[in-house]
Amino acid sequence: MPGDARRALADVVERRIGMMPEAYRAALLAVDRADFVRREDVSRAWFDEPLPLDTPHGRGVATVSAPHMYVLGFEALGLGPGDRLLELGSGSGYGAALAAHVVGSEGYVTTVEADPHLARIALRTTAHLPNVRVLHDDGLRRGDLLASHTKCWLTFAVGELPSAFLDQLPPGAVLVAPVGPPHDQRLLRYIRGADGVAVEDLGAVCFVSARPLIEESGS
Repeated sequence: MPGDARRALADVVERRIGMMPEAYRAALLAVDRADFVRREDVSRAWFDEPLPLDTPHGRGVATVSAPHMYVLGFEALGLGPGDRLLELGSGSGYGAALAAHVVGSEGYVTTVEADPHLARIALRTTAHLPNVRVLHDDGLRRGDLLASHTKCWLTFAVGELPSAFLDQLPPGAVLVAPVGPPHDQRLLRYIRGADGVAVEDLGAVCFVSARPLIEESGS
């Protein structure tokens, strides 16, 4: 994506959601979204809209979210330099690449993808980023990963956040997730404090639904 197009995209995102932290704008300028979309969608890579991803398990079963949604997620998390982010739902790796630029060399990103085809794509697209690790797994069954991360967010919606996962959120950590049925999703922020987990409703959103783990042998 040409530099002018990336600047135009960042400008569109700010007109849509307001001024963003400089680190988030710098990430949008540094990461070429065209590297993370389907070949037939490259001409639309700098539009602030979700774009579908295809796998052997279906066309459009996942998306590269609209850029402004990543910024909103980062703002909800308070993501910044040095943070250790756990991302559930890698897609093609665009969100992880953006986050890697935000957290910088003192932080890192672990991104978990249930579809082995997409996990391989994310592994390839983020291979040049030393602070990104890609795992093929069911992220909601990997609550053990929360202990080593300061922030966590889901790029897919769940009807309800599993208590077995939420119970492993460590003190002081922040988790942001789209929760609810397909036509009534809310972006919720969970913060574990001394008296338990506080939940804040950040508003209506629309994300793809969670998908089950696909074993590598089925890819």
